[in-house]
Amino acid sequence: MAVSVLRIEGMRDDTRSGEERATLEAAEAQPLDMSTERVLDEARRRTALDGLGALDFTERLTLLLGEVDADDNVWKAHKAQFVDQCVSATANRARIQHYWTEHPDSLEVEIDRPIDVIALPRSGSTHLENLLAADRRLRHLPVYVAAQPAPQPGEEPGSDGVDPRWTRAAARWELMSQNRIMAAMHEHSPDHACGENELQIPDFASYQWEWMGFVPGFRDHYLAHDQTPHYRYMRDVLKLVAHQFPGEQRWMLKSNQHSEQLGPLLAAYPDATVVMIHRDPVATLQSLLTMRGLAFKASRKTSDIDTHVSYWVERIERMLRSYLRDRHVVPTGQLVEVMFADVVADDVGTAARVLERAGLAPTEACIADIESYMASHPRGRDGRVVYDLEGDFGIDADELHERFAFYTDEFDIRPEVRKDRV
Repeated sequence: MAVSVLRIEGMRDDTRSGEERATLEAAEAQPLDMSTERVLDEARRRTALDGLGALDFTERLTLLLGEVDADDNVWKAHKAQFVDQCVSATANRARIQHYWTEHPDSLEVEIDRPIDVIALPRSGSTHLENLLAADRRLRHLPVYVAAQPAPQPGEEPGSDGVDPRWTRAAARWELMSQNRIMAAMHEHSPDHACGENELQIPDFASYQWEWMGFVPGFRDHYLAHDQTPHYRYMRDVLKLVAHQFPGEQRWMLKSNQHSEQLGPLLAAYPDATVVMIHRDPVATLQSLLTMRGLAFKASRKTSDIDTHVSYWVERIERMLRSYLRDRHVVPTGQLVEVMFADVVADDVGTAARVLERAGLAPTEACIADIESYMASHPRGRDGRVVYDLEGDFGIDADELHERFAFYTDEFDIRPEVRKDRV
């Protein structure tokens, strides 16, 4: 199979057309209400539901809105998109609360011995998650359900029997995948396995908000507060999902955020098998900086890519130091650590070893399931992105390796990226 090679151009430059800039500038004159009240009112209008559960979330919502609103370097059109994301999250919160009220027994559903991949973003976690989720003995959280965990009251499948949530997710993916670089970097099709931290978004507590806007103040609030209540919220939303789609399979889950929240994770799932993939953090960063950088650049009036770089280098360092500090809290026998190089060299074999460590002996059927997934998702199917760490971001790979030696030395991780080999 021929693999398309994709290259990002002008990460530091303003590559907008005159028409694109004119559209953004025209939107600057339009009024925009970024108040918490407006978000709550619009969510109630969309759902025709009033209940939102405990209102402590409004403190975090107000912090997010205020921080984005105060950033003079963000285009108003992008601020409007952020407001819409807040409305969507609040609408999901209303639907979730309504479902719990209508089906209190959903909170009694047991989440038994989940397998949770916790590796850092851009470290192979999604790939391993999907490999494991292909095993018919496991179930996963699909994108279309994570995007709207509870159905809209009164909304029924169409004449084709398809869940309207799936149809909406398919339309979003069709639009997203028109950006070939984003499609190559991260599949988000309706049935694809999705990160579990999406279930915390309606509680306005997930680090996922850091991917939706430049919000260092919110990050500081998140890091300064115990996340255990928000992990229990996430668990209860997952119970709601399981109640809608009953089954005996164990859950295959993933969240990069969990790597710095092992205590709250184990409080929610004390019997979880925790899977960490160890990868060269410089390789992780060159991919993350590119993926998040595209959205960051698009939202800014004046490119300040160095701010973006500083933020995420510090963020990844903190996540790794937190993992090293807390990995001992995972009970003996429940922590599985694998090397990214092993995932690349032997996808199926690595997945089988993880399953065995989780108490699911590999069978011919499960290996066939995983191989079938691999056959339908060959590496490079949507193209291969070429990175330029120094050219795009002004980073010396060798110097960055020195910064992360505290981690790579601990696990004998070999560099994937060198200054003369990007």
